[in-house]
Amino acid sequence: MLVTLAIPAYDEEECLEGVVREARAALDALGHADSEILVVDDGSKDRTAAIALRLAAELPNVRVHRHAENRGFTGAMTTCFRESSGDWVFLASADGQTDMRELGRFLAHAGHADLVVGVRASRSEGAFRVVLSRGFHLIARILFALPQREFSSVFLFRRALLEAMPFRSRARSAALLPEILFRARTRGARCIQLEVNAPARRGGRAKGGQLSVALLTLAELTRVALLARFDEIRGARRAF
Repeated sequence: MLVTLAIPAYDEEECLEGVVREARAALDALGHADSEILVVDDGSKDRTAAIALRLAAELPNVRVHRHAENRGFTGAMTTCFRESSGDWVFLASADGQTDMRELGRFLAHAGHADLVVGVRASRSEGAFRVVLSRGFHLIARILFALPQREFSSVFLFRRALLEAMPFRSRARSAALLPEILFRARTRGARCIQLEVNAPARRGGRAKGGQLSVALLTLAELTRVALLARFDEIRGARRAF
């Protein structure tokens, strides 16, 4: 079983090296020395790309994919999914808020799940970001009829599940994860939720708290919820 540990990164020069080295150590400790780490540099303006390329030269099975311009959350994650080569894709954050040792606990469910969703046991952000996050998850749950109370940045996906999905979310929004969860549930995929601890960000600045991104995401959630339902109904009719 090959694993791609995918890390989207935008201006994470302070955190990236430690995160990638921890990811490599976690894979090796689990006996996955042949599995890969995929760093997607999302048009960073700092030294993130240079650090990623150096690590790819120093460490085994580390690969870098670079965007010439920033594509936002959905753009970076889409590249993570489409460029992965493992049977499973573990999506982790570049800011140190993913404990890479969680990988083993997620992979333990690979035999009876298609998707493992990490749910944070507690939050360490400021009040404004907590309000934005709760609002986002509430709206997403309503529009996509999702049972998960939240979905953090820690996921394990069966790659075959992702390959069969069209993605309607636009690059600069944050609508892709709810879209995937909706399509997976509609297709009868087996989903498990795990509580995870989210360490504090190690450095740099958070990218998801801008009001402009929140407004764009609200519009995108509504648009994608309608399009995804149309896609899945049409797909079911074709299969029938």
